[in-house]
Amino acid sequence: LAVGIGLAGVVVATSPASAVDPSTPVHVAIAVPITVPESSGALIAADELEQYTSPFGILTRQLDAVEGRPVALGIDPRIVASIRILGSAAPSSASAWLERLSAVSNEIFPLTYADSDITLATQAGNPGVLEPDGFDFAIDPTRFAAPTATATPSPAPTQTPTATAGPVVPTVPPLPTSADLIAWPFSLTGIAWPLDGTVVTADLPVIASSGYSTTILSSNNIDRAPGAGVIADVAGSRTLVSDSAVSDAFRSAVHAFSSAEAQSSVSDMSAAITRSALAQSGSTATVLATLDRAPLDGGTRLAETILSLQADPAIRLVGVANLLGTTSTPATLIDRPQAADRVALMRQLLNAQAAEVQFVSVASDPQLITSARRLELLALQSSGWSDKPTGWPVVVAKNLAASLKLRASIQVASTGDVNFLAAAAPLPIAVSNTLDQAVTVYVTVRPDTGLLTVAASLVELVIEPNSQASVMVPAQAVSNGVVGVTVSLVSATGIPIGDTARARINVQAGWETPVVIIIAILVVSVFGGGLIRNILRLRQRRTTATEGSVE
Repeated sequence: LAVGIGLAGVVVATSPASAVDPSTPVHVAIAVPITVPESSGALIAADELEQYTSPFGILTRQLDAVEGRPVALGIDPRIVASIRILGSAAPSSASAWLERLSAVSNEIFPLTYADSDITLATQAGNPGVLEPDGFDFAIDPTRFAAPTATATPSPAPTQTPTATAGPVVPTVPPLPTSADLIAWPFSLTGIAWPLDGTVVTADLPVIASSGYSTTILSSNNIDRAPGAGVIADVAGSRTLVSDSAVSDAFRSAVHAFSSAEAQSSVSDMSAAITRSALAQSGSTATVLATLDRAPLDGGTRLAETILSLQADPAIRLVGVANLLGTTSTPATLIDRPQAADRVALMRQLLNAQAAEVQFVSVASDPQLITSARRLELLALQSSGWSDKPTGWPVVVAKNLAASLKLRASIQVASTGDVNFLAAAAPLPIAVSNTLDQAVTVYVTVRPDTGLLTVAASLVELVIEPNSQASVMVPAQAVSNGVVGVTVSLVSATGIPIGDTARARINVQAGWETPVVIIIAILVVSVFGGGLIRNILRLRQRRTTATEGSVE
């Protein structure tokens, strides 16, 4: 008995006193991502959009489950941009889905483009959260109405004209800008949502410097003091803490195979909410539950799970905005880095794209190339690839191969051996360009020895799209012999472009002087011989004529 009383005293002494009124419903907010399956494309293709927005498509099912319910929606901007950029060619189901999304009463906040895995890039060394830098490369003006000048309003007619029936003309949207394609009246902004358990301390200042004021973190990624609420201050960064136990039970209920399994998971979720509430010291307990990033399939039970929670008198579903207004408490981060092999591959992608940006700086409009490649990188960074350990390295390898091909699109053409048969003459250098844009490069020729000198260090050359052009580089022979030269290309800022090329120059300096003298002697000999011959003939004729007259 004494031992029992002593143990009870220890429990009472170590357990925090809860200030939460048990009769007050726990405020629970739910965040649900609206995404599509992972892919490697910069945009979602029209046929895929048509499939996703069909009556039984993934996007339709997601909206069916959450529309009008007290659930915050994280929207992948790639969905919005992919539909809008098709203009009049967009599938009717996709346009209707977008209109439907614009009318929902739910809280809406933007995910990163393609729901990219935020900390995968930051831990690979990127100084900020990656974002799109333009869509102009994919905007087809023929799918949009051309901008028109504002007309001067005319006086109102005195009589109402009679309406005449005519054919229904499909609506053609106005020509958008890159900003128009992803613009949306979001009710919540500045929220970063990394994958659960993938954040380290160094990620938080990078996320904050990228314009995010709040980061959603799983409770298993931070260490909070007893009684802490849903808002935490981690090293100066405001975080919205999703309860891992509540979220796990919520996800189990949503993806449950049978009704009994779903009901059991809902009970587990209710119990986890109660435990979380009793551990809090505030007057009103607050809990955040999040759904995983996997797109909903036909067997999910999201709608019925939400309805079950709404029917529970001990729970009150509220918006995420309600949680953001609560008081924050200090907390520390438990570093949970990304897998080393994923970070290594992401670093290769970042390095390749940095090299591409430098390479295409010689193009007439580099952003048309780099913006497309940036969107492809974001697609490869999509959260959906996180659970594809075998498929993701394959698409990464394809992207890296495409990067190498891009950076080989401007090259010095094959030079071979060149005979340099003059004291001073230009060296012909040919350069090929397989890009769809004109490029401007500067050609440099460096001899290995002093047998040949090149006066111009940089010679400008403009090459039209998908063509080849040549430039004449002035050179001067110093002595006879064979000299190797290195031909390279650089941009206006000195960035190397393409691979260097080698050539052998056979220098025969001064050979033309004796040849010219010999030719001159031959010419003089021929013409001189002819002249002497003619003179002799004339003399012979005169002599013959004189002798004839004497006779």
